Amino acid sequence: MDRIFKFVEGIVSFRDPDLAGHHFRSGGDAYNFAMHLGCSSDEALNFKRAAEIHDIGKMAIPEVILNKASRLTPAEMALVKQHAEIGHEIIFPLGLEQEVQDVVLLHHENFDGSGYPKGIGGTEIPCFARMLRICDTFDAITEDRPYHRGVPWDQALNIMERDRRFYDPELLDEFTNMMRNLRTLERT
Repeated sequence: MDRIFKFVEGIVSFRDPDLAGHHFRSGGDAYNFAMHLGCSSDEALNFKRAAEIHDIGKMAIPEVILNKASRLTPAEMALVKQHAEIGHEIIFPLGLEQEVQDVVLLHHENFDGSGYPKGIGGTEIPCFARMLRICDTFDAITEDRPYHRGVPWDQALNIMERDRRFYDPELLDEFTNMMRNLRTLERT
């Protein structure tokens, strides 16, 4: 199974180094988050692997759209929103664990039911997908993108708290605690 993940990661890094970096950072946060929540090391590694390929469907979206510095048109946004389903189609034949498939397909579902592609909410969203919704957003907010400047981690956590309805509230609280503890340790 490791070979499959390495293969997929290699393809992404050659096509889009920025996406590969996002996957790498999200994977690190995912692993730390899973361990923080008391998952086994095998569960945490599985979640890390899922995080490291979660946006594989973006490989099918034209770079000119993904790297557009201005607001996307409704048609462009609709295309970008297809990346979760495309990613699931790409990995489905690989026979990866259901948790990995769920993360790829459902990582843009919102706890309040306003996300995509299925519009499901609450605990109907599998736990790893709810967890990655948080890790993915944190990295997206803190890193520079063509369409926005990254913000410091504490500001990112404040933004996520303001938009709390999108995230599992208990998981968001745990992620916030974990990140604040990690940042405190880095300073000592």
